[in-house]
Amino acid sequence: MYSKSFKKSLTAFISAAMLCATGILAADLPPRDAVEVLRDSLKADRKATIAEGMQLTPQESEAFWPIYRSYREEMDRTTDHLVELILEYADLYPNVPDEKAEDMLRQYMKMESNLLDIKVKYLKKLQKILPSSKVFRFAQLDNRFDLGTRAAMAASIPLMPTPKPSSRQ
Repeated sequence: MYSKSFKKSLTAFISAAMLCATGILAADLPPRDAVEVLRDSLKADRKATIAEGMQLTPQESEAFWPIYRSYREEMDRTTDHLVELILEYADLYPNVPDEKAEDMLRQYMKMESNLLDIKVKYLKKLQKILPSSKVFRFAQLDNRFDLGTRAAMAASIPLMPTPKPSSRQ
């Protein structure tokens, strides 16, 4: 069971992520700056919250953290590409040519697939060193951070404009 302080810190994190997104919008930063500020702020507390939420024994901790660091390095490299894609979109917005949108969609699908592959790879590694209940807990905590990050980013990124229907039928 999560401690009350952990529940509060996780709730505060998700709330802060949403407020951060709102603050970034209100600050009217250029899109590149807004995405980077948001990304940095959301990364800051991940490790501490994972540590508290996992409740690892000293032996588990010794085995877990090197795998976790490798996992985050791979995830960060992949999300770096996602951030670049978002920033490219921001540079083109609102005039994104259809062929560019098609290319961006292809890149996005590949990145999503890569992120899932990395998660599966590392969850399997963790299953070799931790009880399944703790691996599942890690997957939940990691997913919450990812969802908070994505929700905050989504609040900051305008939707792709759609072509206006022609007046002729």
